[in-house]
Amino acid sequence: MAGCSTKNSGSLKRSRDVAQAFETHHVFQGHRYYYLNQENKPYAVVAIKASYRIDSVMWLEFDPQSGKLEKIVGLVKDFSGVSSYTYGSYLNDAQGIEIGYWYSKLRMMSIQVDNETRQVSINTDTPWLRDDDRVHGPGIGIGIGSGGSGIGIQF
Repeated sequence: MAGCSTKNSGSLKRSRDVAQAFETHHVFQGHRYYYLNQENKPYAVVAIKASYRIDSVMWLEFDPQSGKLEKIVGLVKDFSGVSSYTYGSYLNDAQGIEIGYWYSKLRMMSIQVDNETRQVSINTDTPWLRDDDRVHGPGIGIGIGSGGSGIGIQF
């Protein structure tokens, strides 16, 4: 099986305890911390075991002891334009082994874990790329008016 990829789909397991740990700024020892997007506009924060890495320009590593953890968690919790609640989860590899923790309002689309290289790839929903504030995409609607000053209902 030489040359076969060891990259497999991981999963999330939601946990109120994980959410509470982030919200109380608990630092998981032996973990690397990353946030998604910019420090002043983060969409998610993760803590993964130090033996793993996220190799993406969208995910930026930071030191949770630097005082940034409280700021980032607060901004993630206040992030608008998606789900109304922030949730915490365990991050698991394809075998169900816990490799870290997740905190966000975003829906995670996929997590890939390469156990050979210890690389983690996390893909999320991207509401910031949509041209409106709808969480669930386009629907059927009716409206009355013109020039952008009408009223309407969307289903």
